[in-house]
Amino acid sequence: MGDDPMAERAPESLFTKLQGKDVFVVFLESYGRAVLERDPFAESVTARLENATERLKVAGFHSRSAFLTAPVVGGQSWRARATLLSGAWIPSETRHTSLILSDRMSLNRLFRNAGWRTVAAMPAITMAWPEGAFFGYDQIYHAHNFGYEGLPFNWVTMPDQYVFSAIEARERVGQDRPPLMAELALISSHAPWTPVAELVPWDQVGDGRIFNKQAQAGPTPEEVWSDVDRIRDFYLRSIDYVLETLVSYIEEYGDDNLVLLALGDHPAAPMVTGDVDDREVPVHLIARDPAVMEAIADWQWQEGMLPGAAAPVWRMDQVRDRLVNAFSDPQEKTE
Repeated sequence: MGDDPMAERAPESLFTKLQGKDVFVVFLESYGRAVLERDPFAESVTARLENATERLKVAGFHSRSAFLTAPVVGGQSWRARATLLSGAWIPSETRHTSLILSDRMSLNRLFRNAGWRTVAAMPAITMAWPEGAFFGYDQIYHAHNFGYEGLPFNWVTMPDQYVFSAIEARERVGQDRPPLMAELALISSHAPWTPVAELVPWDQVGDGRIFNKQAQAGPTPEEVWSDVDRIRDFYLRSIDYVLETLVSYIEEYGDDNLVLLALGDHPAAPMVTGDVDDREVPVHLIARDPAVMEAIADWQWQEGMLPGAAAPVWRMDQVRDRLVNAFSDPQEKTE
């Protein structure tokens, strides 16, 4: 993995501009740049993001957006997450194995060293996950210990709204607690994209059984995947759902101490997007505290939730160090 510029960071110098904040890193499954720019997705998704910008403003939240280049397309989400969290480029399983065996500092571990409680919400994890030890989580929530009693949505073990609701109930209640750093790997926009979940009132989410009727609705995967246009339609619906869920969660539970970095893990497969060269994903930083946006002013990310054609494009492995440098003691700045 080579030398890690973050290995010697003093914990007391880390994330001084985020003290007391709950920081969410939210991976939006298969959310790629193509849905902002290509038919038949662009009109609907750009409208959703413009609407999100305005709703967040009404809720008192600021947002900035750009693009990231992912190391994978159409799958292998764990490599994209590992790339962002480790600050190392992970395009292959060989590199992923090398990373897991290394002592490189993950973003999660850096937050933990600085006093945050670190948790992972991994609804796609259904078996033992020894690789999780590398990242430095205090708690890993997976398909079997997250309290979900509802039915699965085909491959999707639980809808994204439940993931947000369960994290809120388990980790953001009470006054006498450390700040939270939560990594959420959402999966409602993962193939086969049927059935598509729908939001319910947040106070009715409970143990998830309210979603049972939704989980049994809609066409089968075989019916959806018999036609490319239908695949794209259901993919678009699932992207719309996850974006709506993200904004609705902030409206319902957002406060002065919530900061979210939300990004696509990778684009969907070229068969779906129609773009064989696309490796870019949108990324959004959302916070109510204007000091958070002031800290990233030199990033030149664009205002709002809809990044334009001229928005900055970073490699995904640049994010860890950029976050540390922007929000930590400037005397310890590392390039």
